[in-house]
Amino acid sequence: MRQARRHGLTLARVNAILRAQDDTCPLCHSLGGDQSTEGPSWWHIDHDHACCPGQSSCGQCVRGLLCRDCNARGLAWYENLPADLRSWDHINAYLADPPARRPEAAVLLYGDLEGVRSRDGAFAGWRSDRLLHRTPEHPLKP
Repeated sequence: MRQARRHGLTLARVNAILRAQDDTCPLCHSLGGDQSTEGPSWWHIDHDHACCPGQSSCGQCVRGLLCRDCNARGLAWYENLPADLRSWDHINAYLADPPARRPEAAVLLYGDLEGVRSRDGAFAGWRSDRLLHRTPEHPLKP
């Protein structure tokens, strides 16, 4: 939660972003708590460093929640490549339409408000899919 506060995110917003990402890393599709040679790989908040350089952000430039390897090694390396070498469609799609900026990543469900999403995916699917309120895009379910 400390990392989320540095990026202006509430627990509900973090849960909503994870829900929009299907509880997986949007780049490699692994669960955030997958074991690596260095131990558990927790979720890392990815933000656009062109907006907010450094370890924290305004919150508006958050793009998604990545596993440690994709955040620290994969995406950081890729973004430092010259533009003509950035030819990986999957990463370009993530950068063009990051999960945290999609409408479905808004806090919409009661399940977004409660609990801490498990970093190993153990609670994937636990959340209530009951809407908090009606919106034109999301009418209330019976």
